[in-house]
Amino acid sequence: MSGKTIATIYFYIISVGSIILMVIGIFNAANFIVNSTQFEQYPLRWGGITSCDYGADGLVPVARGPMSVKVLPPDGIESTPSAQEIQRAKEQCLKNEAADRKQHQVDDIKNAITFSLVGIILFLIHFPQARKRSV
Repeated sequence: MSGKTIATIYFYIISVGSIILMVIGIFNAANFIVNSTQFEQYPLRWGGITSCDYGADGLVPVARGPMSVKVLPPDGIESTPSAQEIQRAKEQCLKNEAADRKQHQVDDIKNAITFSLVGIILFLIHFPQARKRSV
């Protein structure tokens, strides 16, 4: 293979990779737009559904998802939390949910912009070179 053929193949491969990056960026942008406009609140990451209401045992928030864990006190004896502890825990849970929603939203828009921008830049640099070398 000549150097011209290898360079042409390289530039076309990078061009295809940049198109893939642009498609991923467009998908992330569409995902961000749908999540922002079609839901009351931005959805939690991985479709997680949590509730900051306390279960029957009163110890931990009811969580439905991969990270639900029941934590016992160090002495292993379960006790009923006070109303103030439950309220504090609920407020903290709501704060954590809001922060997770905001972080997910920021990550979605960041990915949409980054993938699209990198794909466009790579394509604009490499595709004209590939076309020029293939003639």
